[in-house]
Amino acid sequence: MPKIKINTFGEGIEIRQLHLDVETYQHWSIIAAKRNRVLTDLVLDPFFYYGLKDKKIKGLSDIDATLISGMLNTSKSQIEIWFKRRKVLKLQSNELFNGMVLFPLFQVENNVSFLSKELENGIYVIQKTIGLLRSEHLEVTSERLNVDDFTFAIANYQTEQFLTDITYQNQKLKFKKSDTIITYQTAFEVK
Repeated sequence: MPKIKINTFGEGIEIRQLHLDVETYQHWSIIAAKRNRVLTDLVLDPFFYYGLKDKKIKGLSDIDATLISGMLNTSKSQIEIWFKRRKVLKLQSNELFNGMVLFPLFQVENNVSFLSKELENGIYVIQKTIGLLRSEHLEVTSERLNVDDFTFAIANYQTEQFLTDITYQNQKLKFKKSDTIITYQTAFEVK
C-alpha cells in the first residue's frame, strides 16, 4: 500500500494548560514559598522535579495537561509531503497561511481548542521550539495523491498563528517522531 509521509520543519509552539489537583497545587505552592520563588517559575525548573522524588512526575511532560502544538507562521517553517518515497510537495509557511488570495491554494480550517475561548483558571506553559517538529505517516489505498484532499487546521494565540494538524481525506496521520530544541519557555497563572 502506498504511504504518505509529512515532515514539518521550522519553528514551533507548544501551549500546555496544566491540570493540577488541589492537593498538589497547595503542596507545590508551599515549596515555592519556602524557596522564595513563584510557582510558575518552579514548574519550569527541571531540578524541582528531581527534588520532589515523585516516581510519577519526573518532568513537565509528565504532568497531566491539555496540549496544543504546531508549526508557527515564520520564514523558517516548511512542510514536506512525500508519497511513494518521493517528495511531491514542499510548502513554505507563507503559502499556507496567506489568507489574502482570491482562490485559496489549500483547505484551511480553524482549530477549536481551549485557546479559542477565554482562558480558564490554571497554570499555562508556553514553549517555542525549532527543528523537526513532527514526522507523520499514513497508508492509503489510492495510487494517486490529490493535494485538495489535505486539510490544514490552524489555531491562533495572541499574535501567533500556527498549524496544529494535517488530515488527508479526513484521516489523521500517525505521529512517528519529533526532534526539537526549546528556544524559549515561559509560564503564567490565570486566577
